[in-house]
Amino acid sequence: MTGRSPLSRKLAPVGLLAVLSVGGVVYGASRVVGERWYDAAPLLVSLRPEARAGMAHALGVARTEDLTLYDLDLAYDPPAAAFTLSEDVWFTNTTSEPLADLVFRIYANASPPDSGPLVVFLSGTCPTDSRCVVTTPNPSAVRIQPSSALAPGDRLRISLALKGNLTRIDSSRTNLMSQGLEGMMAMMGGGSGASGGDYGILGVGDGIVSFGNFYAVLARRVAGTWETGEASKLGDLGSDRMASFRARLELPVHAKLAVTGAVTSEQPIAGKPDRREVRVAAAAIRDFALLFGDAMETESRDVTGVHVHSFHLKADHEAGARVLDVAAHAFEDFERRFGPYPYADLSVSEAAVVEGAGGVEFSGLVTAASMFYRPASGGGGGGGDADGLAALLGQLGGAGGAGGGMTDGMLEFVVAHEVAHQWWHGLVGSDSRDHPYEDEALAQYSALLYLLDRYGPAKADKIGDMNAKMNFQSMRMLGTPDAPADRPVSDFATSVQYAGVVYGKAPYFYKAVRAALGDAAFFAALRSYVAEYRFREAPARALADRFAAAGGAAKMRPLEHHWLDEAHGDEDLGKLDLSGMLGGMLGGAGGAGGAMPGQAEIDEIMKLLGGAGGGPIPGMPAPGGSAVPKAGDPDLDKLLKDLGGVP
Repeated sequence: MTGRSPLSRKLAPVGLLAVLSVGGVVYGASRVVGERWYDAAPLLVSLRPEARAGMAHALGVARTEDLTLYDLDLAYDPPAAAFTLSEDVWFTNTTSEPLADLVFRIYANASPPDSGPLVVFLSGTCPTDSRCVVTTPNPSAVRIQPSSALAPGDRLRISLALKGNLTRIDSSRTNLMSQGLEGMMAMMGGGSGASGGDYGILGVGDGIVSFGNFYAVLARRVAGTWETGEASKLGDLGSDRMASFRARLELPVHAKLAVTGAVTSEQPIAGKPDRREVRVAAAAIRDFALLFGDAMETESRDVTGVHVHSFHLKADHEAGARVLDVAAHAFEDFERRFGPYPYADLSVSEAAVVEGAGGVEFSGLVTAASMFYRPASGGGGGGGDADGLAALLGQLGGAGGAGGGMTDGMLEFVVAHEVAHQWWHGLVGSDSRDHPYEDEALAQYSALLYLLDRYGPAKADKIGDMNAKMNFQSMRMLGTPDAPADRPVSDFATSVQYAGVVYGKAPYFYKAVRAALGDAAFFAALRSYVAEYRFREAPARALADRFAAAGGAAKMRPLEHHWLDEAHGDEDLGKLDLSGMLGGMLGGAGGAGGAMPGQAEIDEIMKLLGGAGGGPIPGMPAPGGSAVPKAGDPDLDKLLKDLGGVP
């Protein structure tokens, strides 16, 4: 937001701040004498009461106001699927070095669609430094150069203006069959480490509007250098840095809103009967997002004093109630196992997630793909055959291991996985670019743990194998080599290898450690890890070090080396019996468009998937291609019709 925002006008004067010293860094307000700084106290409403005391100490800063504040003023135009954004950034240099510049990233532009960047940077100023220089090295980066370097403790307020368009997602893309094929296309098309997508998180589809990665955020800073781009678009893009947010949102008057943080007020907007103003506060989080829609509804449950919400389309009420049940049970299990969750709310929202992804996590808010909320179909018809193929394609083509053998199992696993992200790396930060196994593999293992705690080993293994292990086994079936799990995102050769190793193999490292250490030592180490690094960033092997301390280096270090530094997945996880799995998945009642597939059809699919040396799937590119299969493609329609997926 700019200085003209009502939120900015409501700030109370604080005067000169006393100079404090924390960790060798001197904090003061020398650069902004006479400038009123923001007050963090009203933002703490987003935290549970017991988490509010001592927040500055927990964050490792002298005062809570030293945390960067993003002040957002967002207006959405539904007919145009467009928005305008005014953004004020309140920055304190909490490092021990002078900063000659600041770099912000617009991550929505890091993987732009073919039509170009989604967000356009309009202007930038520094209200307290008229000589600061604002430049844009590329569409996803904004550089701010103050008139002189910011010394440790100096403050700078920056005002930015942006506008953008949301991706329009056709409803034909958001069913399980289409997303399985779309994910498969991305995989068969190469999926190199230089490619990636935004999964529709800044988009509108199925009547749900999703705002993720829409604002400018401080870039990652590595070895004294700001990152202005990525060597790879795989994995999570973001800065991983704790910050606070407050926002004024101009939304459709009847839209149901799921948002990071706490809604502090809602009111009509004079002269705009179809709009309403919503104010939001969020303290000590890693990112900010919102979803809304006129056709959405919500239900909630109190779990250990936290309000757990499920947002979904009214037509998907049954699945939405199931999501709430899974989220509540997973939350309770994880809080008992890992330690307390600090925020007052946790929301799970249905979303038109695409490109084969199962869900996306944000602080206090996670999404699950619409494809899991309704019966699978390849087009106009449905049935067991199409469901089975969709489950298979969702597995082999889905990003992030968020799929399963049956739709309900897929939904349950992805919700548990995304809820687990509230601890890894929501509460406990980690380097999601150089060490992605830290949070993703631990979230996968946490989902396996939830299944085991809730259902016992038989069901946990069945659902877990389909959602985790099969990522690795599918990767190997397609001829992609195994690799060490602890490596930068950019070191993975393809998206298939990234999903197979990080989501498919690495979670079983924790299963092996638990077996070697025993439950008492294993969970004591996990809780100790959370207690030390909550609200901060943990070193890459900090948890492995905790395990070694809890159970002995002689037990732990060989396991660590075996699972994280070497490649033994084939011997540890075994091979995928695709033919047997297809027989079980496709062997039910015939679909709406044809008879039950027999062995001939199973053999054909084996060839199409490369399991018997066959070629590419009809309607999809050969490896290295880039075309997306479209509805109406005759080869694709023939395959679906043969399998009973279309009438």
